[in-house]
Order: sequence, then structure tokens, then C-alpha cells
Amino acid sequence: MPEQKKPGGRVYHRAAQPRKRASRTFGESADWSDHEGCEALYTNRPANLLRCLRPGQWPKNLILLAAPFFACFDKGQRIADPVRAQEDLGLALVAFVLLSAYAYVLNDLADAKADARNPLKRLRPIAARQVSFGAAIPLGALCLAGGLAAAWYHGWRAGGGHALLWLALGYALLQPAYTFAARRVVEIGAAAVALGFALRAAAGAVAVGVRLSPWLLVCAFLLTFFVALCKRRAAHFVKGLPQPTAAESRILDLEIGVAAAATAACYALYTLATETIANFGTDRLVWTVPLVLLGLFRFLRLTYGERGGGAPDATLLRDWPTLGILALWVAACAAILATA
Repeated sequence: MPEQKKPGGRVYHRAAQPRKRASRTFGESADWSDHEGCEALYTNRPANLLRCLRPGQWPKNLILLAAPFFACFDKGQRIADPVRAQEDLGLALVAFVLLSAYAYVLNDLADAKADARNPLKRLRPIAARQVSFGAAIPLGALCLAGGLAAAWYHGWRAGGGHALLWLALGYALLQPAYTFAARRVVEIGAAAVALGFALRAAAGAVAVGVRLSPWLLVCAFLLTFFVALCKRRAAHFVKGLPQPTAAESRILDLEIGVAAAATAACYALYTLATETIANFGTDRLVWTVPLVLLGLFRFLRLTYGERGGGAPDATLLRDWPTLGILALWVAACAAILATA
């Protein structure tokens, strides 16, 4: 069959000429006569494999630090060996970073076709056909095994207590339940996300062997439940995605309002609880409630007013007013507790 010469000196066999404006959905079989297109498919480059793990989302695991942070000021308990506690907390962070990476890979594998049509998610490596299923599945399995191994090693190192391993296993089992079932219902999906954060908050306490206040655990659950609902609401502003009915939007708005109010009320009650005052020797933590309210209001503005692009949680990490409010809250808590 004759050959054809293209501008630039490249020679193509007639049967192997690349198609003009070829468009293929994720599930279509590749046309292997399209040589230039096939060269870009499934390269499985290390950078793309790393992007599958979403390192930009790893800071969410810092919620593990909440219980150890407050334990440093708790007059009813002391961390006997701070160096050992730091090592244990580091192991817990590694375990849940790997487990959260496994969750992201699982989610991207399940949503590959839908993400390819989503204007926000189409550039994810699996949806963009930069990472194959054959590479992503072992990658996710490796993260799962590594996370559980780190949690097991923490227990073995502590002399046989495997509380962290059980929390890690519960978190790992929650991910397929969320990916394949829970998220089909908005409220149940948000509750599953919040439960995952509550497990991580509990893991931080278990890792260093300190008591976790039930108030703090409920606050973590309500806050992340609120954020998950806001994320779903922000997606309504994204062009190219199916728009909800007016009734569904109103219901979601009411749920967000209730979740925000419940979060603020729960935190205020926590600061004034008898147990909290006894543990920290002060009731002045209530002075930090306005900062919590400012943080909630800012997040609502990102969701509604400034439209966080369907991902207000990601916008949060780049929003300087929110970061400033968070820094002020941490500094205020530390100053109040240190001078109590």
C-alpha cells in the first residue's frame, strides 16, 4: 500500500494515518492504526501514578493531630514519652495517608467513565487514560496493604494492642461501601465521609494512648458532614453537570444550615462542658467560638457566594482568609490552654 508524506518530513503508511479530531470515550477500544493517539495512552508514568494517589488531599489526615494537641494541655493525663508518642503518631499518619490514597484510587477506578465526561474530573489520570486499570489496581492494593501493615506494626511495637489496626480496617472497609452504595444517597454519603474523618480523629488518640473526648469526636463528625454537604451543593454551579431540581436544592440548603448550626452548637457546648473545664482547668475556650463561626461562614461563602468550583474543600487549602482563621483558632486555643 502506498505511503504518504506529511509536512515536516513524517511518513505514514496510508492505513496508519492518524484520524483527524478523533474522539473516543473511555470504554471504547483503541484504534491501533492511530499511532500518535496510541503513544499517549496508558503511559503509566510515575508522575501520573502519584497523581492517582491525590497527594493534595493528604493534609486532610492531619485531623489525627486533634486529640494529641488537646492532650498536651489536659491536666488529667500526660504523655509519658513524647518522643515515642511522635513516632507512634507518625506511624498512624503514614497508615491513614496510604489508606486514603487507596480510597482515591478505588473511587477513580469505579468512576472512570463518568469522570471522563465531568468537566472537573476529566483530567484525573485514570479518566484521562494516562494510567491503566492494570497499573491502578495493584497500586491501590499496595496502598491498602501498606496502610494496614503500618497500623499492625504500631500495635506490635506497642506490645500487642491493635486498636489502631481495627480503626484502620474499619476505615478501609468503609471505602468500598461508600464508593459503591452509600454515596448514591446524598445524606448517607455525607455521613459516610464524616464517619471516615471521625475514625481518623479516633486513630490519633489511640496512636498516642490518650483519651478522646466524645464531644470532640462529635464535633469532628458534624464539621465534616457539613463540609461534605457543601461540596455536593457547590457541584450544582459547575457547567456541564446535571442540575438538580429546585426542591432538591432547597432541601440540601436546609440540611447545610442545620449541619452548620449543629457544628457551632456542639463546639460551644464542648468548651463549656464540665468535663472540658475540669480537664483543662479553664472555661475560656468558649472565647474561640466566634472564630469557629467565622470559619463556617467563610466556608458557606466559598460554597455559595464565590462558588468553590465544585470543590470548596480544595479551595479551602488555598483561601487565605480561611487559613488565617484556622491559624488564629489554633493560636488562641494554645494560648488559653497554656495559661490556664
